[in-house]
Amino acid sequence: MINQNLNERLSQARALAGQLGMFAEENDIPKDLWDSLEAEIYNFYKVDKNS
Repeated sequence: MINQNLNERLSQARALAGQLGMFAEENDIPKDLWDSLEAEIYNFYKVDKNS
């Protein structure tokens, strides 16, 4: 149950980061700003990006 919850949160974080990443590329969002936003997404879901 705990692993399933973790996997679900990680999946949601990756999906959101991917969608926002495409938006950032299409709209020339600066890399340092995008890196900060991506880190906050993973912090919000309480998962490690490299999991």
